[in-house]
Amino acid sequence: MVEQGRERTPEQPRERLTAQESMQGDARSNLAYQAPTMMLRPGLVTFAAVMMLALGGFHVLLAISEFASSTWVLSRLDIELFIPILIIWGVIDLVVGVIALFGGVSIFRGGDFGWIMGFVFATLGVIRWLFYIPVSPVLAVVIVALNGLVIYGLGKHMDYFQARASSRAS
Repeated sequence: MVEQGRERTPEQPRERLTAQESMQGDARSNLAYQAPTMMLRPGLVTFAAVMMLALGGFHVLLAISEFASSTWVLSRLDIELFIPILIIWGVIDLVVGVIALFGGVSIFRGGDFGWIMGFVFATLGVIRWLFYIPVSPVLAVVIVALNGLVIYGLGKHMDYFQARASSRAS
C-alpha cells in the first residue's frame, strides 16, 4: 500500500492527522469561502409569500371581473339575492388583493409588515371566501385551505421574523 509517497505495511497503523493538518489547503479554512451566517428563510414562509402573491393577484383579477359584472360570478340564481351589488365586493377584493401583494413582497424580504399583513390577508381571505361557498364551493374550499396554510406557515415560523427584526435592530 502506498500512502502519500511512502509505503506502509498492513500491520502498521495509519497515522492520525491532527486538526491543523486536516485544515491546511482546505477551503473551509479560508474566510472568503465560508458561507455567511444568515438565517435561511424556511420553506413554509416562502410558500406563504408565494401564495399571498398568487392569491393577491387572483383577488385583483376577481375585483376586475366584479367591476365588469362578469357572468361567472352571477352563474347561479341564488347569488343575485345574496350579493346584489358586485361593486362592493369588487372594492373589497381589490383592497384585499393589494394588501396581499404588498405583504407577499414584504415576506420575501423578511419584514414585519408582511408577517402582520399575511395574517390579516389570510384571515380576511378565509372570511371573504366563506361567503362564496354558495357560488363556487370547490374554488372557495381550495382558497380557504390555501389561506389556512398561509396562516400555519407564518405562525409556525414566527421565530424567523423575530430573528430578522433583532438582527436589523442591532
